[in-house]
Amino acid sequence: MTRLTRRDVVAAMAAAGTLPMARKARAQTSERRYTVYMITWRGWEDASQGFRDYLERRNLPIDFVIRDCEQSAAAIPDFVAEAKSLAPDLVYTWGTTTALNVFGRLGEVDPERHITDIPSVFNIVSTPVDGGLVEALDRPRAYLTGALYLVPVETQLRTMSSYAPVTRVGMVYNELEANSRLTVAEVEAQGLLQGFATLAFPVPLGPDGAPAVGALGGEVARLKDEGADWLYIPPDSFLNVNRELLTAAARDAGLPSFAGAENFIRAAHGLVGLVSRYYNVGQYVGYLAEQILIDGRMPGELPIRNLDRFSLIVNMATAHRLRFYPPLSMLSIAEFV
Repeated sequence: MTRLTRRDVVAAMAAAGTLPMARKARAQTSERRYTVYMITWRGWEDASQGFRDYLERRNLPIDFVIRDCEQSAAAIPDFVAEAKSLAPDLVYTWGTTTALNVFGRLGEVDPERHITDIPSVFNIVSTPVDGGLVEALDRPRAYLTGALYLVPVETQLRTMSSYAPVTRVGMVYNELEANSRLTVAEVEAQGLLQGFATLAFPVPLGPDGAPAVGALGGEVARLKDEGADWLYIPPDSFLNVNRELLTAAARDAGLPSFAGAENFIRAAHGLVGLVSRYYNVGQYVGYLAEQILIDGRMPGELPIRNLDRFSLIVNMATAHRLRFYPPLSMLSIAEFV
């Protein structure tokens, strides 16, 4: 796990309002106003709120322009064109699909279609290296950096096996999302290392070419029938939107579920997750934005990293329903919802 530096401690102090007043005063007395152009994927949520709250609590003179894709990549070219015409001081994107369409995949970047010359930050991107957004975590693009939000898959799976033994991990995933495909491959690789089998079923596509929501329950039941002892939920916008249906199907099938994103546990029926809080990740991305806007640093100077602390969340209503309770060793560190 990457540990945070003194700069990250400063960020935490800023969020808590404990930074020395001299630096706050510098932001307050600045005569220049900055424009941040924000492109979100599925509306306003905690990560974007954390980003904006951080900058506003720092009293930075920022005007926000907010555009939402409504989960349609077809909307992104118009937003890119608008951002280019407005020439904001910073571009912010939420989500992997948004980032890849705004900035382009490495090797496929087109200055006509992508943003290549405006300082930018990304938020809530699952696998920025494997997904082709950056070459390496310590080598972001000259104009683009961001933060990791997922706890490493290896750590998640070891936590899951600490809750209860793992012999066969089941996954339902959206084959249209790169996040899901990459996570399936990573879980399969970890299975070879940690000694469990992996069952991974893509959600069948409907006549419109999109994943069929009505097929989720059947795929979960199929996993249970074929011997899965856990449902591992990959990062996936389709699954997140349908998290109630997915996690209820697992619960009703008697299949405990584990996720790396808090919504599946806190706002649905997932059993347990090891997560970085969206809001906290957003605040850290806000701190990166402050360094770019106020301190004059280039995005390429700011490595991409995880937060230092993770949250272990257990949904006790689901634990009661499954009669599948956390071990005593977790009771002192878990958060129960």
